[in-house]
Amino acid sequence: MTYPTPPQPQPGEPYVLTDAFGRTFISSAPPASGMVPLQTPVAPVQHCVHDQAPLPAPQRSGLSPVALVAVGAGGALVVGTVLVALLLSVAVAALALTVCAVVLRSMVNSQEPRGRYRR
Repeated sequence: MTYPTPPQPQPGEPYVLTDAFGRTFISSAPPASGMVPLQTPVAPVQHCVHDQAPLPAPQRSGLSPVALVAVGAGGALVVGTVLVALLLSVAVAALALTVCAVVLRSMVNSQEPRGRYRR
């Protein structure tokens, strides 16, 4: 079974490109080898020529330098607060472990027997 070959555009005729949004563009360059247009537009494609000046560059709507410094200082305060809280929690856990160790050592080293097996 042989597959039909689609007609290749001639070098002189324009090649119509269609992007993902459905916009069509006309190219005078031949298509890449093996590339065949899937759809041709039903209506003829109009060429648009604009004699307008290019749009000015968009203005920066970012923060001012003072605002950037303020945001950076606020961020540093937040990070510092979190680090101090973590350090404090480690210190409290170490203190609790020390108290438990002292109580257990005092119970083990006491001379008087306690609990069920008294003498």
